[in-house]
Amino acid sequence: MSKEPIFYGGQAVIGGVLINSPKGWSLAVRDNNGEINRYFEKREPLVKRNSILGAPFIRGVAALLDSLIVGYRGIDLSDRIVYDQDNELTVLNKIMNYLIVIGVLFLLIVGPRLLIDLGDASQSMKGLSEGILRGVILFLYIYFLAKTKEAQELFEYHGAEHMTIAAYEEEENLKTDSIKNYPKEHMRCGTSFLFLIIFVSLLTLPFIPTLGLLGTLVTRILHVLFVAMVSYEILKINFRFEGSIFSNIFGLPGLWVQKITTKEPSDSQIEVAQVAMANAIFFSKEDEPFIFDKLLSKAKEVSNG
Repeated sequence: MSKEPIFYGGQAVIGGVLINSPKGWSLAVRDNNGEINRYFEKREPLVKRNSILGAPFIRGVAALLDSLIVGYRGIDLSDRIVYDQDNELTVLNKIMNYLIVIGVLFLLIVGPRLLIDLGDASQSMKGLSEGILRGVILFLYIYFLAKTKEAQELFEYHGAEHMTIAAYEEEENLKTDSIKNYPKEHMRCGTSFLFLIIFVSLLTLPFIPTLGLLGTLVTRILHVLFVAMVSYEILKINFRFEGSIFSNIFGLPGLWVQKITTKEPSDSQIEVAQVAMANAIFFSKEDEPFIFDKLLSKAKEVSNG
């Protein structure tokens, strides 16, 4: 009986790459001294922990929460590795980051509707306009963010992550020359999920009423959870037909957005992605021969204490 294939995902972090696997998440980051640091944390996905979290529709929220938790932990650790921050400064940065994220989410979730309510239009037209305005704000934010130096490096590591995962999934090969043959865009990128969320929002927001500031905040948060549930199930269905004409057409918008959120990486950045991938494979296939020892030997293992 053949084993079920392992699918890897990931994201770019500060100075490196994070790779997700069913057994946990792997991180590789190049510090200011040019040395690659690697870390692995065993973590069972929420959808695997019990039948309720793994149930259809509920699993969409669980997967989104998983992504946020792991993503934040990875960015936090990479930030400490690259900038070698002391604990006091790190705590202050965390507080400021939390406040900024809460503020941005509040404006993105509630702001468009409050602004549109100043005009005179039908409920359905206001809902449609809200969805369009929210999408425009988000894409403008991504577009102008891509112009900054910090985002350029982040997007280069994003490209390295996609290329490395694709090379391994297609060839079980982590050689630099093989990785360079693969595109920096990937069909399973979270960008596709983001685009789908915006599309489903456009279809459903016309039916969500405005109930004052607090009511609008509550209904929009519930709406985001509902949209995440529906979008995740649509993606699951699409992945079953990966490689088909339907799947390729369905994934085009996400690939187009990735033209902005991914950039061609350097060999040095690909090397970091190779270590992150090798580290994930090492801990995810514990019962199989490991052939990427040389890659792991390039990096020092760090703790997340």
